[in-house]
Amino acid sequence: MRIDLTDRVALVTGSSRGIGRSCALALASAGAHIVVNFIRTETAAEETVRAIEDLGRRALAVRADVSEPDQVDALFAALRKAFGRLDILVNNAGVIRDGLVGALEVGDWDRVMEVNLRGPFLCTRAALPFMVPQRHGKIVNVASVAALKPGAGQANYAASKGGLATFTRSCAAELAARGIQVNTVLPGLVVTEMSSRLRKRGGPALMDAIPAGRFAEPEEVAGTVVFLASQQADYITGQEIVVDGGLSLV
Repeated sequence: MRIDLTDRVALVTGSSRGIGRSCALALASAGAHIVVNFIRTETAAEETVRAIEDLGRRALAVRADVSEPDQVDALFAALRKAFGRLDILVNNAGVIRDGLVGALEVGDWDRVMEVNLRGPFLCTRAALPFMVPQRHGKIVNVASVAALKPGAGQANYAASKGGLATFTRSCAAELAARGIQVNTVLPGLVVTEMSSRLRKRGGPALMDAIPAGRFAEPEEVAGTVVFLASQQADYITGQEIVVDGGLSLV
């Protein structure tokens, strides 16, 4: 089954590295033009843009903190000026501030909620003026298996990702009649910079807990995102697709 996203326009938040970068490149490989969103890693964002352009697609890097309404407005204004349309939104940007509840700082709780939950809300709201008039759109929210199987020290992260999954279902019910599908991907342990400390702290026992016997590569998550962004998934909405090598089963 070949997925064809020729001339679709996609915005992937937090796409200068990790899962977001892999999603951006996979969408571009299927034919989409990409807005690469980043907050700090400008050099990495520009490298991602060049990689997309090498695939023959257009790309634009835009710095924006997705938790800040004014910056989200500026991000979507830049998107409109460059492309004039939006077909696919991947809410991928996320942060981790792990800590046991008794010692968790309020600022760490708030920052995780701001980026992981308010960010997708702000970006989804900003995407609708593009998608509703064209009666077509795909929104894919990248949550985490922590929404299903949280660990100690993950109260803020797991709550934000569980909230994102619930947000997805509500949006799906609201937007289905308008031709917009909204789904969630729940990755397990993926080989990224953001998960490096968790993977190191867990050691061999963490690997043993994964029935597949290994961590995922970012490209494996990206493949699911691309499918959900495609025409083949037009009748799938409000669903949670777990990509975790069986971790949530044990």
